Amino acid sequence: MLAVTDACEPNWIDRADDYSVAARRRMIVGGVADGDKRAFLLAKGFGDVVTNDIHIEELGLRARRVAESLTKLPRIRSIGRLSLDLLEREAYCKETPLNLNPREFALLWRLTDNIDQSVSKQALIRDVWRLGFVPETNSIAVHMSRLRRKLAFGGLDNIIDTVSGGGYRLCASDLEAPGQPGSSMGQDRSARMHASENPSVGLGSFSANG
Repeated sequence: MLAVTDACEPNWIDRADDYSVAARRRMIVGGVADGDKRAFLLAKGFGDVVTNDIHIEELGLRARRVAESLTKLPRIRSIGRLSLDLLEREAYCKETPLNLNPREFALLWRLTDNIDQSVSKQALIRDVWRLGFVPETNSIAVHMSRLRRKLAFGGLDNIIDTVSGGGYRLCASDLEAPGQPGSSMGQDRSARMHASENPSVGLGSFSANG
């Protein structure tokens, strides 16, 4: 569902982090006249950010673009300091490659499908190993351990939690760059490659001039 929220409320932008990464992708933010603030919110991962004097026709076209992008698989997926390049099958902390092998990359990509949510062992076996059953091996734990070491080496330690039942969760809050609000991972890489993040939109109110 596509919708728009109004940023005119006092201190709304300061509360942008109250929205989950998934929710930000599902929001078009209106009422932001300052260009720096629009850039800040876009870097935070909001689907789109517009001024309050936007014409309704333009808003409709922007909403359509956001909706269409939801059906496309992006080459670059960015969360905080972490970026994943689907074509290269590599992950980066800012611009530093983490040198992941194909299985490690597939694990990390799968976890980013459900940011801040638990992904079960069964789901990882099905989607990464392409198996219909959970084998009696510690293959997931071994690969996850190696992935965590490489993430830690790149400065991204403790971003993957182990949850009950053997599942895992990628924590978006731990990916924010200290002192760098809105530093979207791989932002420069995405711009250079003309790749767009999967934007989305969340529900709220908005006023537009027709």
